[in-house]
Order: sequence, then structure tokens, then C-alpha cells
Amino acid sequence: MNPVNLVSMAFMLLLGLLLATFIILLTASIIFNTRSGMKYRQKLAEQLERLRLGKMLTALGIDRDSYLSSERVVDIHKQMDRCNACSNTGECDTQLAQGGVDAGSIDYCNNEASLHKLTERLKG
Repeated sequence: MNPVNLVSMAFMLLLGLLLATFIILLTASIIFNTRSGMKYRQKLAEQLERLRLGKMLTALGIDRDSYLSSERVVDIHKQMDRCNACSNTGECDTQLAQGGVDAGSIDYCNNEASLHKLTERLKG
């Protein structure tokens, strides 16, 4: 066999092994990141349920999973912080106790603007 052919074959074999390794590592990385993201979103959902914001989403007819998947994590944290800092908890509790809430009538809510936009976007 010609030495040039042997070198070419060895090079192709090495290139194939590198490509296979890359594909395996890429697949493992995607699976790991997907699982990490799901765990992070689950923890975020648990935090959300402890706040009035979770109840407000339910009262507005917004599915929690849709909310968590459609909003940026930074925006979710901002909304959670605004909910924590709210001084209108009495009015919020009263409205939430009555059941369904209209996004146009939550002017007491620190997240009024973002919830109104979210309601329009998710409910179409």
C-alpha cells in the first residue's frame, strides 16, 4: 500500500474519531443543560407559588408553566421582587379572594403593566 494512502486513511480515522467524540460530548452537554434548566425552572415555580404573584397569575387565567416558559428569567425575578416589595397586600388579598381578576383592574399591583402585557400575549 502506498504510504500516502496510509497517512490519508490514518488522518480520516482520526478525524472520524474526533467528530464522534464531539457529537457524544455535545449530546451529553445538551442533555445536562436541559435537565439543569428544568430543575432551575422547578425551583422558580416553587418560589412563585409562595408569592401572591403565583395566585395572581392563576386569577388572571395564566398557566404557570406557560408563564415560566414564555418570560425571561430576569423578568420573572423582577416581577417576584416587585411582588415582595408590594405595600398593597390587603387590596391584593381581597381581590384574589374574590376569584377571577381582570388584568385591566389591577392598578394596585406593582406588576400591573407586565401582567397586562403578559395576559394579552398569552391569551391572544
